[in-house]
Amino acid sequence: MLPRYPGDQPRDLSRPLEQVKVLVDARHEGQRLDVVLASVLSWRSRASIHRLIEAGRVHLEGRAASPSRRVKEGETIVVDVPQQADPSPDLSAAPELSVIHEDRWLLGIDKPAGMAVHPSGRRLGGTLIDLLHRRYRRHDDPSRDIVPRLLHRLDVETSGVVAVGLDEQFHQLVGRQFEEREVDKTYLAVVHGAPPERTGTIDHAIGPDSSSTVRLKQALRDDGHGLRAVTEYTVRESRRGYTLVELRPQTGRTHQLRVHMAAIGCPMVGDKLYGRDENAFLAHLEGRLTDEMKEWLVLDRHALHAHTLRFHHPMRGEDVVLVAPLPEDMAALLR
Repeated sequence: MLPRYPGDQPRDLSRPLEQVKVLVDARHEGQRLDVVLASVLSWRSRASIHRLIEAGRVHLEGRAASPSRRVKEGETIVVDVPQQADPSPDLSAAPELSVIHEDRWLLGIDKPAGMAVHPSGRRLGGTLIDLLHRRYRRHDDPSRDIVPRLLHRLDVETSGVVAVGLDEQFHQLVGRQFEEREVDKTYLAVVHGAPPERTGTIDHAIGPDSSSTVRLKQALRDDGHGLRAVTEYTVRESRRGYTLVELRPQTGRTHQLRVHMAAIGCPMVGDKLYGRDENAFLAHLEGRLTDEMKEWLVLDRHALHAHTLRFHHPMRGEDVVLVAPLPEDMAALLR
């Protein structure tokens, strides 16, 4: 997601991106201008960034600068983004949002699998936050202009509850509950096989998988290089070699639920990274999944669903529970 320039209003994501402003911070001190822009405009290649600079669309402190210019903390970079013939996807063709709760401060959405929650990398449009901005932003009427703010995130392939703040103070107060892990979350997953017990707790540290060629892959770590991770599970039902489990994470580590279930011999159906062969993950990224891979994956996404979210609603003075029912693709596995 693009950084917000200090003092600027939140960008309306329902409109094409016309300009990017970047305040150079300590992380970028002394780096080349083209390197800094490559980290911010992650969807553009280094060559296209050079073309922007050569075309005079990039200014550092109000002046044109060469790609090799070393930036300093506190300087401002401004990029005028050229508009394409079709700068953004047709959001009118996007799926309707499944609203499970709405009041003047809070929106609860049942996000479908396959939808990103916010722009990142090369995925710039058609995301959940794009659709929310399209629904709530009103630049022509400031009294009705609402800036939706995500309170948390889900992976692209994970379906289920996403909570969105419709009021800045509400977002800050509830955001603090998320940061301090005062929010109760439950997930539903369909896994291969069955856990050894009907209920149990997996308490095992997780850290980067040093044996994997996939940089983001995690693994159980016994060597002191992982962070403690705790997951409680309950078996809901088992059929046809699959089991529906309810998962309650007590910590929030990267890929925690997927790593923990795979570790007890019950990888999630459709999991390309923690299932039978991580090469399926690489093949998926490159668009070359084989028929054999598709057969053992069963689903085209990992079978993980954010089922419930409970937290204190500070404006109403009571707890609120957002619930998203089990989606059809996961339910069908158990019939």
